[in-house]
Amino acid sequence: MSRNIIKRIFKGDTVTWILFAVLCAISLVEVFSAASRLTIRYSLWGPLIGHAKFLLLSIFAAWAVHNFPMEWFKKAAPYAYALFTALLIYGTIFGEAKGDATRWISIAGYSIQPSEFARLGLLLIISQFIANWQEGKETAFNTLKKIVLVTLGVSIPIVITNLSTALIILSAVYMMLVLAKLPRKLMAKFTLVCMALAIAGATTIMVIPAEKVRGTPFKRIETWQNRLSQYMPFGKKQEKKKVDDGKEDQRKYANIAIASSGIIFGKGPGNSEEREYLPEAYSDLIYAIIIEEWGLIIGCVGLLILYLTLLFHTGQIAKNCDDPFAAYLIMGAALLIGIQAMIHMSISTGLFPISGQPLPLISRGGSSLVVNSVYIGMILSVSRYAGKLKAEKEKRNYTPAE
Repeated sequence: MSRNIIKRIFKGDTVTWILFAVLCAISLVEVFSAASRLTIRYSLWGPLIGHAKFLLLSIFAAWAVHNFPMEWFKKAAPYAYALFTALLIYGTIFGEAKGDATRWISIAGYSIQPSEFARLGLLLIISQFIANWQEGKETAFNTLKKIVLVTLGVSIPIVITNLSTALIILSAVYMMLVLAKLPRKLMAKFTLVCMALAIAGATTIMVIPAEKVRGTPFKRIETWQNRLSQYMPFGKKQEKKKVDDGKEDQRKYANIAIASSGIIFGKGPGNSEEREYLPEAYSDLIYAIIIEEWGLIIGCVGLLILYLTLLFHTGQIAKNCDDPFAAYLIMGAALLIGIQAMIHMSISTGLFPISGQPLPLISRGGSSLVVNSVYIGMILSVSRYAGKLKAEKEKRNYTPAE
């Protein structure tokens, strides 16, 4: 009886629910541990209670969205894109800069990050465009042109304040185009153009005199130069600038956290030492704290496996969809989660420069938690739809034994 009640409340794919629950549990434990610095400012239980509220809101968001019929997402696509892009542009112009220059706006007394919601709207509209092409309603070239335009509409305002977030969006969109299997010649030309623009963009950033753009919307070029100079094979090494004060220390303590962890067992939950020296240990570098406390195998490899499992299992759900919109919607959602997780892990382990990317579904933060939970809700909603299709096919193919 109790199992039936649980299935009625938590419908959809069981594996996705389990993965979501495990990631939320890790988030609750690790944010409480990593946010020890905040207990001095507030109280012992203040950071835990605050994060638990956002987690409950995020779980409710996933549960609510997973009850939506798949058709609702189709109808909402153009409106969601228009609304969230408008909020993004408003935030870029009038929003408040917090940490790493990401823009925030206040609605009903709550601060939200418009860029998180903008990529949700972009995901919906791109899935719609791809579906229209695969259903024969649009040509491949026009589809690509529309996707490029809507992507630029979101990525240009974001790139001004947060280059790494824009790169996550562009990477996810490109992967969706690869999965859509557009004509090879068209994709080959598009890929060459993207590569040329990427090289030209990186080169331009490195050669522009930083003093020329101070006081303009592109004033963060100085920060980008400092970061790229550490990872690019060309360009003059930049001297330490004021905008990067503290980044070297963050990198140093993140490296110490990882190096001091054990191979199998770490220091144990709540026993991190380096969290005291990392100002964003509960957000931008929480993966380093997880490795320190759980060890290389459980913390490092284990968490990586969880995200990869979510990505590949979502692909299996998409295969059972006969609606291309549903399939590309959930694959895009899984890619946005997966790519951001890989970039956060790369930042924490020193492969990428520090750029303020939270670990999806784990790091402390309201907008990111809620939107990523909405992605999970979408995957669960589509899994319900795919499950019904599979059951109907099995019923049609069933022939009773004589």
